[in-house]
Amino acid sequence: MTFDPKLIVRQHIEPAAAYAPGVSPIDAPDTIRLDWNESPYPLSPKAQAVYDAYRSGNRYPAFAQDALTAALAGYIGVSPDRIIAGAGLDDVFTTLAVTIIEPGDEIIISDPTFGVYRSLFGVHGATVIDVPLGSAPGFELDVEGILAATNHRTKLIIVCNPNNPTGTLFRKEDIAGIIAGVGAVVAIDEAYAEFSGVSHLDLANTFDNVVLLRTMSKFAGLAGYRVGYGIFPEMIMPWIRRAAPAFYNVSAISAAVAVASLSDLDRLGRNVATLIEERNRLERELNALPGIHAYESAANFVFCSLPASRSKKITDQLDARKVHVRRYGGSLSNCIRVSIGLPAENTAFLNALREALECDDICETPAQLIGARP
Repeated sequence: MTFDPKLIVRQHIEPAAAYAPGVSPIDAPDTIRLDWNESPYPLSPKAQAVYDAYRSGNRYPAFAQDALTAALAGYIGVSPDRIIAGAGLDDVFTTLAVTIIEPGDEIIISDPTFGVYRSLFGVHGATVIDVPLGSAPGFELDVEGILAATNHRTKLIIVCNPNNPTGTLFRKEDIAGIIAGVGAVVAIDEAYAEFSGVSHLDLANTFDNVVLLRTMSKFAGLAGYRVGYGIFPEMIMPWIRRAAPAFYNVSAISAAVAVASLSDLDRLGRNVATLIEERNRLERELNALPGIHAYESAANFVFCSLPASRSKKITDQLDARKVHVRRYGGSLSNCIRVSIGLPAENTAFLNALREALECDDICETPAQLIGARP
């Protein structure tokens, strides 16, 4: 008998629907990676000390990751009983999907936003409804559009705030209006909260249908250790705990490093402050370049538009100089997202961009550059 995988796999899974991440080479020498929104800083001293001393990899971590959830709860200011951790924030989204999504259910997102939402929830059988953001430069959340798109099949609304890739910080009152107007779960992705100075914990403590999602990847520099977490309403915790994987899929060393990082907040805070200063510098210097428009960001990256008809040539020039940024297609084909690196890396990016703009086969006249926006 011939084996046909189409008769075995779940019918709603499309092989071509996977999320497409950045493509810069990992650990290539003399390469500046500004396309993955990682922290440019290594482990904090206390976390590095725990890593160096770690000798218990032959043992399983605590089944409920008590030390990790207690440290995360203390950091954000909630009861540990409301915390679910995961191997990165995507893993916590997976736990949420396993808990609430059945084939045919609908989720609402607002493009442009984080591409994992569409692929992850699609794999679990959800129909993804897009209520797009407003146009540049504001990229406003369409509150009325989201409320109008909600129906009895809507299980989840995802708001990424600050938003990836635009860096936009949406108004809290707009998010509160969505939460109060629906019976679905509203998940607020706060992956970049530490760079925005804004928390939505007050909303999560006020409404029973709010989930907050955060990560240790960005502000704490633990992208390679994969530690994310969610703050869930108490009333759905029994179901969430049942759906969550054993050990929360977090390795013992990742949990130990995360706990140590949360005891080194002064160092992490200084890193964040430097990255915010560099973000502001990058915005200023990008906006001083002809044909470039950098949008105001509340995250650890800057989103900007390039001269529309020459954007690919410019990014190709950056690649040739081993400076990698995130590029986009479709309606954002003339836009890039630049992660904030170390000051020297940011300067190298700016210099490479200036060189690319000065190339004879790329430069356009000032008249052609005016108004080049997505």
